[in-house]
Amino acid sequence: MYACALSPAALAAGGDPLRPHQWGLDLVHADQAHGVSTGSGAVVAVVDTGIAAGHPDLAGRIGPGFDFVQTDAAPQDENGHGTHVSGIIAADAGNGVGVDSVAPGATLMPVRVLDGSGRGTTAAVAQGIDWATSHGADVINLSLAGMVPLSGLGVTDEIGAAVERAADRGVVVVAAAGNDGLPFCENGTAGGRVLCVGAVDRRGSRTFYSSFGQGLGLVAPGGSTLPGSDEDVLSTWNDGGYQELAGTSQATPHVAGVAALLVSRGVRGQAAVQRILATATDLGPPGPDVQYGAGLVNAEAAVEGAGAGPRARRHSSTPAARVRVRHRQTIRGVLHRGIRISCLAAGKGRCRATARRHRKRLAHGSVRVAPGRRVTLRARPTRRGRHLLRRTLRHRRRLTTRVSVRLPGGHLSRRIVLVP
Repeated sequence: MYACALSPAALAAGGDPLRPHQWGLDLVHADQAHGVSTGSGAVVAVVDTGIAAGHPDLAGRIGPGFDFVQTDAAPQDENGHGTHVSGIIAADAGNGVGVDSVAPGATLMPVRVLDGSGRGTTAAVAQGIDWATSHGADVINLSLAGMVPLSGLGVTDEIGAAVERAADRGVVVVAAAGNDGLPFCENGTAGGRVLCVGAVDRRGSRTFYSSFGQGLGLVAPGGSTLPGSDEDVLSTWNDGGYQELAGTSQATPHVAGVAALLVSRGVRGQAAVQRILATATDLGPPGPDVQYGAGLVNAEAAVEGAGAGPRARRHSSTPAARVRVRHRQTIRGVLHRGIRISCLAAGKGRCRATARRHRKRLAHGSVRVAPGRRVTLRARPTRRGRHLLRRTLRHRRRLTTRVSVRLPGGHLSRRIVLVP
């Protein structure tokens, strides 16, 4: 369990103090994808144990939902699982609290179908899927393997029919492969229309518990269950804190988040499914370490050149917004010229950047932008920032900060390192 007290090393990450522990986001290239899309406008239904609506990293990300356990419109999480899954998908980014996520601009739709012990009925799950479909979900996350009683090998007809209806309506359905180490996806794949997700550890190797083989679409970070720090997946918990868990339940929301990034770019339904599969990183043929023959989801590759926003037309000439920030810059350079940021906007307005450390503003700046024209923004140090930079340079140390950039059609939040 991660408590509220954070170490100096964790605080060095700037906007999201626990971001350095989120190796899964690094593995799927989430930060790089955020220069193109953060999932803004996409709605991801988490059909699970509910979501802790008061969690400081989720409070602004949750839309209307429903509770099929207590039959009301307040699907609070009495287990923790749904809150953990939700944080991987869309925890708030750059807010000075906790963690980052795959699609920090997306909206979460909490659909509670499992009780406090993590159990539920097939009828409730099917109803939850149908409710999410009829209430505007773009993506449905089903981290349910091993938690819902299944008849035979695979999903029941009742749930399978609901999944088919969702796919027919253009919803991207993402499901966990299962944690029983079986050579097939434990959830049905609806003839390849569902993204079935297996788990890898932080080294990109298949975890011993993850099911694999027939029906598996791709893999994502799920954790190893090995002893030691940062072996499992860190995310939000229903007590307002943060917890590490491992499982294909944790791998699945990494893929659901990438689907949200694509929906935000106007790529939906089966087009999004096929793009996610086509852009996955090839892990090579099955072998002693990689036993899948399936690729690792790659957020950066998936969104690169995808669409031009949800309102874009097929032949629109409107450019996609892009932001580039060098991961490593010199302190001397920042003192003299500011933090250098390249902005390409999708509309007319301003590109604005702020660098923060320990919630204190280190540097800021803005510049006018026009559609299709790349401009260079220099975020100049504040008086407090200049003092800190000079002191850091004098002691020959390095300094880590998080830069948040907003411009018409895009947003980027990235950790950068300033060196002597």
